[in-house]
Amino acid sequence: TRRSSDLDTHLFVNVYAVALDLPAATAATTELSMFVTDRALVTVRKSEFDVDTLIARWDGVPARRHTGGVGFLLHGVLDALVDGHYEAAETLEDLAEELEDHLFEPRGDVDIRRRGFELRRALASLRRVVAPMHDVVGRLMRNDLELVTDELAPYYQDVYDHVQRAAESVESTRDLVASVLDANLTEQSNQLNEITKKLASWAAIIA
Repeated sequence: TRRSSDLDTHLFVNVYAVALDLPAATAATTELSMFVTDRALVTVRKSEFDVDTLIARWDGVPARRHTGGVGFLLHGVLDALVDGHYEAAETLEDLAEELEDHLFEPRGDVDIRRRGFELRRALASLRRVVAPMHDVVGRLMRNDLELVTDELAPYYQDVYDHVQRAAESVESTRDLVASVLDANLTEQSNQLNEITKKLASWAAIIA
């Protein structure tokens, strides 16, 4: 599960990074566990995580934010993860809109049904990662944890808002894919009805 939990000596946070495999439209997740203490942030990764990009982010922020201590480091990790979630959601939304454009093309080369189910599967995987992040980030922002200083609070709030946008993008794209699949099924039914009518007419003429 993706959660943040209070222990006697530290805070444990478990989150997931997301990477899309295109053009197959599959979402691969990478688990990232973090142990947060008053003076250290320890990460445990089951696979590669782009630490160089993360360090570049830390080095590129104003020096005054480094006074945030461990909360500053944790924000950098969460910010990078949530950016990845949002980029994946936006990419899947673009692919869904492209699929919608192919819907009524005559003799299109795109298999609408197969592609729609691929996107729906990728969105389901992404949703399982994005949806719990509300609770994770929200709990980290609690005053009783004393992790987020007043100076860092706006930056954590920005991450929280970014999580919300990613979740909304996933939900709207799921609705779009469902609409495309329904429209494709309706179109196929209409075509079948037309063929049936023509066959019935020829049968009547022959009779």
